[in-house]
Amino acid sequence: MQRYPDIGFFLSFFPHEPATLPGDDAELRRWIDGQKLGELEVIYLVGLIGYALPKELADWLGEKKERALVFIEENLGAFASFKDEGLLENPQIHLVYAQEDPIEDLAQRFPVDKLGVYVPEGRVFDALLLQRRSAAFSALYSDVLYSHLLVKNALVNGTRLPECFEANRWKNAFEGIPAIICGAGPSLEKAIPVLKEAGEKALIIGCGSAITALTRAGVQPHLAFAFDPNDEEVDRLKQSQFFAGPFLFGLRLHSDVFATTAGPFGYLKSDTGGWVEGHLEKTLGLGGEAIGPDLGSEAFSATTLAVSYARFLGCNPILFCGVDLAFSGGERYATGVEAEPLSLEDPRALEKSLQRKDIHGKPVETLLKWVMESDAIGAYAKNHPETQFLNACGAGLGFKGVENVSLQETLSRKKGIDLSGKIHCLVETSRLQVKDVEVQELYGRLKSSLSRCKELCVKIGKAWETNPSSGRLVLFEGDFREEESYHCFLEGIDLALERILTRYFPHLDPEVAKQERQVAKYRELFVQIERIETSLNRSRVCSEVSGC
Repeated sequence: MQRYPDIGFFLSFFPHEPATLPGDDAELRRWIDGQKLGELEVIYLVGLIGYALPKELADWLGEKKERALVFIEENLGAFASFKDEGLLENPQIHLVYAQEDPIEDLAQRFPVDKLGVYVPEGRVFDALLLQRRSAAFSALYSDVLYSHLLVKNALVNGTRLPECFEANRWKNAFEGIPAIICGAGPSLEKAIPVLKEAGEKALIIGCGSAITALTRAGVQPHLAFAFDPNDEEVDRLKQSQFFAGPFLFGLRLHSDVFATTAGPFGYLKSDTGGWVEGHLEKTLGLGGEAIGPDLGSEAFSATTLAVSYARFLGCNPILFCGVDLAFSGGERYATGVEAEPLSLEDPRALEKSLQRKDIHGKPVETLLKWVMESDAIGAYAKNHPETQFLNACGAGLGFKGVENVSLQETLSRKKGIDLSGKIHCLVETSRLQVKDVEVQELYGRLKSSLSRCKELCVKIGKAWETNPSSGRLVLFEGDFREEESYHCFLEGIDLALERILTRYFPHLDPEVAKQERQVAKYRELFVQIERIETSLNRSRVCSEVSGC
């Protein structure tokens, strides 16, 4: 147990009885036969084994060095009986003593969304929870590692800030007024007649694809809400008929979305755009509280963000409409939203198909990510009892602790108010105090700083490769981390790579492993810098700055 000193410590000082390990691999082989091993990045086996590792798993590990096999064992005596030196010394194989619930630690240690979990009969382990927590961390790290795409959007969208209003200044502006959070689920279609008559009774918020579904059905939401950086967001909003109206966004939003509507555009501070968003906000003086962090790590969508914003506005009650989070009636979206069909072979944990009961107690197909979103909204509602949350979808998963109601009956008791006029006044009186010249100066500084980061990155990488004990290496790394562009663009990538590269460079010698990881890290940072440079040079404002 030299490789596992913590387990060795427990074996030396805590009482235990050697356990009998399972000697028959038939059950594990049946599980293997049901898996598409080539699509998995990490495999968890609950319980140590007393037989040879099946050839299929050994071959799977050997195909890619970044794959990992993790044994989870709660019985200390099982480690005393485990004698397979080949498994103990394989740097791609990891033994975990589950003295306490290991799920959160494992999810952070191996943040992947393509994982398999083998739980033998007679063992108790929450495999689904491990999948959802791993997927949540994977989404976080993926955002960081592909942040050059977010940076591209943020830099272009940042040039729009001087023309925007500040949505974070509307705190309690709609106190006591109902809000209807509209998703694009299949049940939205039945609510359209009621929504057409609800314009003066409730604040209608269209989220993402729901903007398209609503407007093509003749409903103009009071506020449009979009934050996704993917191409699908652009494609769906191109189909919408939201030609003008308050459109709330974050810096991460795909920059092409702005061509689909005339606005006015409202910037919403939400902590969804990573390090670059935070740096731009701080430097340009965009203060106020961020919307959404209290939703938790399993809330991924614009819909959940809209829930937090509605409460920020003081809306009460907050109703859900079209937020099915399930394939109600076998459909994914409401009429009016055209989308690519889902892949039945998607190996990602978030896209895992599940069977659950809907609000009527009937079985319905859903996805793991939708179950997570339903749980996140239910938990958010529970944490804010001062606000009434009501589910008016009439279908779908619903939300734990949230009452199911009729949208028409709920709104029939509400008085009318000129919401459009109120919104117009708020837009005109909450313009962002950001000037073009301030954005230009910031981008110019970042460009110069990024050039210095690039030079330092090369020097640091060479030092790690040739002389990792050099005093100059320490100085280079210190200078690198003091650069403004490091804090704006690279710090999050640096931290994410430190976590992720451990799996990509398995080695029994910790010093050799560290050196290999650091060399690889700075090579990747160099690639990221070049991508960010391209985005910075192509941004509209940077093109107006001398030297860009």
